[in-house]
Amino acid sequence: MDNSINYKKLDQIIQNTAFAIEDGKKEIFEISEQIRHEYISYEQELITVKAQISITINEVDKLQIRSQMAKNMIKTINEHFDEFTENDIKEAYELSQKVQVQLSFKTQEEKELIERRNKLERMLRNSMEVLKKAEVLEMKVSVALEYLTGNVMEQIKEKKDVGLKIIEAQEKEKKRISRDIHDGPAQSLANVIYKAEYASKVIDSSPNKAKKEISYLQDDVRNILKDIRKIIYDLMPMSLDDLGLVPTVKKMVSNIMDTTKIQVDLKVHQDSVVENSLVNLMAFRVIQESFNNIVKHSECKKVLFTIEINPNTIELDIIDNGKGFDVMEVMENANGYGLYNMKERIDLVNGLFKISSEPKKGTHIRVSIPNM
Repeated sequence: MDNSINYKKLDQIIQNTAFAIEDGKKEIFEISEQIRHEYISYEQELITVKAQISITINEVDKLQIRSQMAKNMIKTINEHFDEFTENDIKEAYELSQKVQVQLSFKTQEEKELIERRNKLERMLRNSMEVLKKAEVLEMKVSVALEYLTGNVMEQIKEKKDVGLKIIEAQEKEKKRISRDIHDGPAQSLANVIYKAEYASKVIDSSPNKAKKEISYLQDDVRNILKDIRKIIYDLMPMSLDDLGLVPTVKKMVSNIMDTTKIQVDLKVHQDSVVENSLVNLMAFRVIQESFNNIVKHSECKKVLFTIEINPNTIELDIIDNGKGFDVMEVMENANGYGLYNMKERIDLVNGLFKISSEPKKGTHIRVSIPNM
């Protein structure tokens, strides 16, 4: 049998499978978008309902005070009946009845709003669970499609599962950025809208409370701006091009020591500059990923970090006294995405990457990158 015919049939099968997966990916994306829109709709309604609850609770509190005052008035009338006219007695009872009706109505309204809030919160949680499952499925379909369409065929032939893990890591990173924005600035902005609505409702009846809410709003906006700047910095620190690798790394290390209990002993030996912006970025990404892992997983108290910038190489040496791990085990499962990313970045420029670690014995990362 002619092998070329077999290859053509195989290519056709792969192509048809890829088309089917592409259609499935589009449907998954459409479902994800629909769920995302529903989530946003629930989220916006929840903000409105929470604002209404706050206003209604305030009104119920006022009506309860008025109701108690009306009861006290009736009690006084009953104790000193002869001192009041028939009209005074009639007005007091009518006022008491009116306040009771209003209180009953507002109490029921508060109850219904709280029930609606609880239902919306459940719907939000359910939507988020479905959305996460859809995103995971979308990522897996993307990986399969990349494999079948040949974009990473050469890489997979050479390194098999490593190529797939790199693609999965890229997809995972996209989802992480999306979640960071949604769970951070997006959620905070939604809270700002809620507080602004509440402040606008009470500004006439309670100026001091409105002023306090506006003060909270200012703090929230400052925190949101800080979160956004952090996300931007993680994606691409502007100081890397403006100031260079060493000042950017020093700033990163300073931030880590300010926000964690980790003490970093940084030593810099610089006999040359890094002129290639891509090499600059590659070295920074490796350092950034190393310290992300240290902060998230190592449980260490101290890090020894040495940078040597020579005319021919950039040498990085990072040692932590954390809990350590089994390198082979981590590299073979999902937790090894970051390590694969670092190794692949360095392999692309014919650099050297070595990691040694054992449980309870800390971790040592050594990197050598050509200073091209």
